[in-house]
Amino acid sequence: MRVAFAGTPDFAATILKRLVASEHDVGLVVSQPDSRSGRGRRVRPTPAALLARELDLPLRQPARISEVSAEISDHDALVVAAYGQILRPDTLYAAREGAWNVHASLLPKYRGAAPVERAIMAGERETGVTIIRMDEGLDTGPMALQRPVEIPADVTGGELAGLLACLGAEAIVEVLGQIEAGEVNLTEQDSRHATYAAKLVDEDLVILWDAGVGEVANLVRALSPHLGARTFHAEVEGPVKIWRSRVAEGEISALGAGSIRAKNDRMLVGCGVGALEVLELQMPGAKRLAARDFLRGNALEGAFDW
Repeated sequence: MRVAFAGTPDFAATILKRLVASEHDVGLVVSQPDSRSGRGRRVRPTPAALLARELDLPLRQPARISEVSAEISDHDALVVAAYGQILRPDTLYAAREGAWNVHASLLPKYRGAAPVERAIMAGERETGVTIIRMDEGLDTGPMALQRPVEIPADVTGGELAGLLACLGAEAIVEVLGQIEAGEVNLTEQDSRHATYAAKLVDEDLVILWDAGVGEVANLVRALSPHLGARTFHAEVEGPVKIWRSRVAEGEISALGAGSIRAKNDRMLVGCGVGALEVLELQMPGAKRLAARDFLRGNALEGAFDW
């Protein structure tokens, strides 16, 4: 099949790479416009766009994907993976076989923009990928294929996204083969069991130390390694990011929520129930440091706010 592809982050690039290696022909790649980021505000291409350029694939980066719907119509199907825009009908139905989305959850659970992070934050033990034929709703289209996977207890958001990208890449190639053979079997979603994985906003990234330690640890790993869970201290200007942590074990005397105990190269922080051991943190404007290395030259006493 001749397919067009729309995607933006690393998740999408993994799927694009597998599509190119398959028997299907990728005739067009659509990604979000390059953006400025980092201290120098350098223009950085999206991972999917960077891969498309490396592979010398036709690439478009319009402000709105509908600007290239005519080009998409020259293809048998449009594959969408974390593109980052709502598709209008003129794009959804442009390709002969429609648009097919690789979604990083077991739909109808976790419809929306942040299914990987939200699943970890909620303490889920299983997730997966779903291939759907897109309709005009938000991740509401009929399902062609699902692949479940266990969520390891210590996996980060970035690691889980990578695992699901590989799983989704194999799944979409399989579904494209089914479409080509006229054998795809679609199943409607049961919206009674739908949940919503809203886009992460600033307040979602802040640690609430009065929560249980398990909930706090889940937040830290869900937001690693790209966003970082944030906390605040009266003596620090700006947020402190916690990149790695674990539930503190053993005999731990009571620590109030947010209270810091730094001793023997270990940093413990009290939670509503239990205590968190901080393993890696980052002060504003500084680089990430293991907690033991940070404590050798710095002091952080008192308590974190929230």
